[in-house]
Formats: sequence, structure tokens, C-alpha cells
Amino acid sequence: MTTLSRYLLRQHLGPFCFGLTLIVFVLMIDAVLQVMDQVLSKGIALGQAGQLFLFNLAWILALAVPMAVLIAVLMAFGRLAVDHELIAAKASGVGFLQLTRPLLGAALVLTGLMVLFNDRVLPDWNHRARNLSADLQRRKAALVLKEKEGAFIHGLGPYSLLVHQVDEAANLLQGITVLDSGGQGPPATLRAASGELSIYEEGRYIRLTLNEGEFLRYDEGDPTHLLRGTFTRQVVHVEDPQRALTPYQSSYRSDREMDLAGLYQAAAEQRQRQRDAQVLRDSTLQVLAAFPAPLDSTGPAQQTARFLKKQQGLREHAVQAADSFWVEIHKKLSIPFACVVFVLLGAPLGALLRRRGAAVSVSISLAFFWAYWMFLIGGEELADRGLVSPGLAMWAPNLVFGTLGLVLLYWAAQDRPLWRRSRR
Repeated sequence: MTTLSRYLLRQHLGPFCFGLTLIVFVLMIDAVLQVMDQVLSKGIALGQAGQLFLFNLAWILALAVPMAVLIAVLMAFGRLAVDHELIAAKASGVGFLQLTRPLLGAALVLTGLMVLFNDRVLPDWNHRARNLSADLQRRKAALVLKEKEGAFIHGLGPYSLLVHQVDEAANLLQGITVLDSGGQGPPATLRAASGELSIYEEGRYIRLTLNEGEFLRYDEGDPTHLLRGTFTRQVVHVEDPQRALTPYQSSYRSDREMDLAGLYQAAAEQRQRQRDAQVLRDSTLQVLAAFPAPLDSTGPAQQTARFLKKQQGLREHAVQAADSFWVEIHKKLSIPFACVVFVLLGAPLGALLRRRGAAVSVSISLAFFWAYWMFLIGGEELADRGLVSPGLAMWAPNLVFGTLGLVLLYWAAQDRPLWRRSRR
């Protein structure tokens, strides 16, 4: 590696770290808010909240790295242009294309690393995040009680619980009746108009808060005497170490939770199902052509029509499923390759704009990446509908922005301005 190459790479290292930190911070805001909601509303431990945040960090890094490359190249080449270092390099016989070579090499290395990250780390972290989210969702008390709405729930220590209506969105219980059999004699009864149920310590501790209610219990000294009273707020505590919830684990993996080998296998299985359905449909049509059914056999004719329709539906479903797997395969490769595309785009753009500072570079990078992401989302939607091939849909943004980058690279190499100023 030459001295010039090392110098150029050092000039990009600081802006890359700055851009990566900035983009990760921006994308983390939503993830942090979701994790804080889990902590405050569901009482999960900070360790679990940290795990959920860590697992969600994988997809953030997958998007932030290409964006950071574009920010770094724009900032570095903009500074080189403002400080006239590009002119000095040209005067020394070093062309603009030669200046981009070490950056393209570094971008190719970074692309390979991100492909490995998307193949080895991202699917597993997505799978763990989904399992952990499902586990935390089970711990939301209102969702647990929704299935048993209107029926007595026993086994809560000395208590039995009846809830007439559950609002799972607000985690609010209405029409609550609690039977307390912990004392001597008949159970005491607590009734409340509303309340909340919170689960802590992985289900070992349950806290039931009752609002605006009454209690009925027999006097222990005189069992024939019934005591009645009202309360504004009453808290019922249930502690049982044996009631700990087992962690939720699912072996099922969606397309975003598979590595490349798993996606290839799943796509091949769907293609085989497509061929099997097509063979059954074609063979049935051949039999019908050779032995046409009588006109009065309406029953067999209807059964045959339903069979053909079912095979056609299976074939279409298999095609759609295979396309979704191939979309994910190409996405794991095309997004990392955006590092190379953004070098081709950012280097000449930074040199032609001749602007120093992070604000302009970040603004331009966000605009380009937003357009890139819209291309990607639109292509994925078209591919899922079978309107375009998955490969073309996922690589179209790279083709478009890569072509634009080559045009700008030619202009920068020829010292053409980005726009011509009118002379007066």
C-alpha cells in the first residue's frame, strides 16, 4: 500500500466513524423508546431490556454501514477539494480515478464483511429478538388474562380471580372479583370496578391493584356476622417462586431469520412444490382431454374443477414464497454492495460540490439513502407480487446509483463542474 493510499484511508476513517455513530444513534432512538416501553409498562428486568436492544442493533448496523460510507466519502473528498489537495494530486500526475482506487478496495473488503455479518449474525439476532419479544409479550398481564375473560382463574396462591372485561391495549381490567381463601373460614371477597395486573420477576411475583371497590368477609370471632367495607385502592400481592414463566423459544424462522444456505434450501423446496403442483395439474388436464366426463356427471366434474383450482393455488403460493426467499437472498448481498456504489457516487460528488463540513455531507447522504431505500422497498413490493424478478428488484438501486456515480466520476476526472455558472 502506497503512502498516498494510506493517507486517503486515514482521511476517511474519522468521517466514517462519525457517520456510523450518528446514523446508529438516529436509528436507535425508536429502538430505545420501544425497549423503555417494555421496561416501564411490563416491568421487565434491565438485563432483558439490554438483550432486546442488542439484538435489534443488528439490523441497524446493516443499514448504517453503507450510509456511513457515503457520509465519509462526501466529507473527505469535499475537504480535499476545498483544500486544493485534489489539484495538487493532479499536478503531481495522480488522476482522480487513481485516488478512488484505495477507497474502492476498502469498500470491497467492507462489503465482504457485511455479507458475512448479514449471513451469520443478522439472522440469528433477528430470531433471538423475535423470541424475546414474544416472551415479553406473554408477560403482559392483560394479554394473559384476555384468554380467560369471564372465567375464574385459580392457582394464584390463596387467591382466585374473575375478570369480566379486559382492555389489553391499556392493560386495564374491569369488573374484578377476588376470592381470598388464605384465612380461616369462608373465603373473603374483594370486588372492584377496575384494576391493573402486573407481572414481575419472570412471573414469580404478581401485583394486582384494585380501584374503587368493596370487601366482604366473615368475622373470625362470630362466623354468623358478615363484615362489609369499601376502599379506594387495594393492592393484592402474590408471591410464588414455582410460577416462573419458562422462556419462549420457537424453532420456526422467517425469511429474515435465515442464513443464505437456509434461504437457498427453502427457495428450492418451494420451487419443487411449484413443479409438483404443475405436474399434477397438467396430468389431470391430459386425462380429462383423453377421457372427457359425461355431461350429466356434475359431481365428479365439480370435484375435478376444485382439484385443479387447488393445484393452481398451491402453485401460485409456492411461486410467491420462493420469490420472497430470493428477495431476501439478493437483499443480503445488494445492501452490502452499496458500500462500493456509494464510493463511486460520493467521491465525485464531494469533489464537484467542494463543500466542507458535516452538515452538507450528512444531508446529502440522507437524501440519497432515502431515495435508495425507496427504490429497495418498491422493488421488494413488485417482486413479492411477481411483477419483476427478485434479482432485478433488489439490484436496481445499485444499478441506478452506480450508473449515476460513474457519470459523476467521469465529470470529476474531466474537471467538469457540476453546474455551469452564467457569465455576466
